[in-house]
Amino acid sequence: MQRIYEIFDMLTRRHLRVKVMQQLYANTISYPFDLKVAQQQLERSNTGFFELYLLLLNMFIEVQACGRSLHKLAEKQYLKADSDQLNPKFFSNQAIAKLSNSKILESKTAKFKVNYWEQHDEYVRLIWDQIAASDPYATYLSDDKIGFVTDKAVLIDLFTNVIAPYERLHELIEEIKPSWVDDYPLVNTIVRNTLFHMNEDTDPEDLILTSIYKDDDDKTFAINLLKSVAVHEEEVMTHLKGRTPNWEQDRIAVLDMILLKLAIAEFLYFPSIPTRVTINEYLEIAKEYATPKSSTFINGILDVISKDLESKILKYKS
Repeated sequence: MQRIYEIFDMLTRRHLRVKVMQQLYANTISYPFDLKVAQQQLERSNTGFFELYLLLLNMFIEVQACGRSLHKLAEKQYLKADSDQLNPKFFSNQAIAKLSNSKILESKTAKFKVNYWEQHDEYVRLIWDQIAASDPYATYLSDDKIGFVTDKAVLIDLFTNVIAPYERLHELIEEIKPSWVDDYPLVNTIVRNTLFHMNEDTDPEDLILTSIYKDDDDKTFAINLLKSVAVHEEEVMTHLKGRTPNWEQDRIAVLDMILLKLAIAEFLYFPSIPTRVTINEYLEIAKEYATPKSSTFINGILDVISKDLESKILKYKS
């Protein structure tokens, strides 16, 4: 049986590029630049991505337990469940049961010490209240269909439309670890993919991703990219000389300069990556993180540099 973590990747190359960009940007305000410290911070940032993934998967288990406790309390006090929100159907959700039965999820959660729900149980109750009052939950309870497919479908619906957009959850994530704010959109996608690819016959031990990297190449890519800019900055900068006729280098926006350095480093030290792929990646990053005009500015410079490098290679080969 194919394992879920073999179906899709955790961190994409673009996300790794963004993390290197963020690390270099952070280091512009800390002087002098310490490569060893920067590498350690980058690795912690990447690990933090995986921690957020574990946190969100555990959320389903904790929220279900919260609802079950409220249901038992209502039974003891002979209270009618409000609007059937405490209907026991959700408490036997088979998709959540797979998460609960996953020893790997349990061990990874303990290893990375992400038992934050125990410290913030008030947020578990808030999330439960959001779920219990939602339309997807009401539809699920009123549906006579039972089984794994229905149970999985409601989890995906609840996570996508109720939980992920919930502002108080955003608040908690930023409080625990501010760097998670940038990771949150992609981690949400990974969580949805984990749920989507879960089947009734999926072994709980094959359920979750166990690494944030696709392979060893991806694992070393970010560190090597950071090193290439830090160690070879002087050579990287020589390729920018004279390429910005209307701008002095010290007037180029900090983020634009970092993106240019990263792209040039890829041209020079990552020959297996096509230059057009590199350019397109940094243009997309610029559109999301830099100014509205940054992508046009960066594209013009990188296009000239890439063509110049390609002509030199052709001349050398001839």
